[in-house]
Amino acid sequence: MGKETELGDLLTEQVDRAGADFDRLSSIDAMDRLVAHQAEAVAVVARIGTVLAHASDAAAERLRAGSGRIIYGGAGTSIRLGVQDGVELTPTFGWPFERLGFCIAGGFDALLRAQEGAEDDYAAGQAAVAELDVTRDDVVLAIAASGRTPYTLGVAEAARARGAMTLGFANVPDAPLFSMVDFAILLQTGPEVLSGSTRLAAGTAQKIALNMWSTVAMTRLGRVWGNQMICVQATNAKLRARQLRILMDFSGCSKEQARMRLENSEWDLSKALGRD
Repeated sequence: MGKETELGDLLTEQVDRAGADFDRLSSIDAMDRLVAHQAEAVAVVARIGTVLAHASDAAAERLRAGSGRIIYGGAGTSIRLGVQDGVELTPTFGWPFERLGFCIAGGFDALLRAQEGAEDDYAAGQAAVAELDVTRDDVVLAIAASGRTPYTLGVAEAARARGAMTLGFANVPDAPLFSMVDFAILLQTGPEVLSGSTRLAAGTAQKIALNMWSTVAMTRLGRVWGNQMICVQATNAKLRARQLRILMDFSGCSKEQARMRLENSEWDLSKALGRD
């Protein structure tokens, strides 16, 4: 009972009494309320740009030095957002897929079918880190709206004990997670419009923060030139056309010349640009 009461005190679990009329609002007014809180989530992230920048720079330095991985850990909505950020690094920035890792409460099946009880297993989080053989070369992102999810805490503590660089993303102040990581990313979004549904504002803030962190880290690692994704993988017609435009823009060559250079480099844009 005490634990349940303590959990109910978390900002992410509290009920906004002023919003108790949500189910009686018109659909337009309900949308307006949701949008307004999403906008607040954006403002929350805007206030932590400095710590995100430091975390991106430090991660890039760690990853540049060797063959370390970017590893995302968490449960529920938080890890789904982490997986989304991670898997997009390969097609967008050419980040090697083998240099990605995921610690997912309940395993990969939990990405499609919720397995809520899995988040309570602290030892499973530690075991996931051991299974990935995390080392000091790695950068581990632990994500939990409450900042106290046992599985995620297990990931963070085990990763830091192995010398990995650790980042903790949470939506409540004084989260236990923050004492276990090198960089504490506080995204204080407050009570949700739909009480306890952290897939809303809390999730939005996490998504934005992860996007910002990874985009700047990849830029610091030389995978962006100007504001162009020079390591984008040409896996379809649209992306081949994008590579052609980027090469033409930077080199001044014709479309035919750009196509020949890309074909000769096996559609490796960075190589075609002479930046490999």
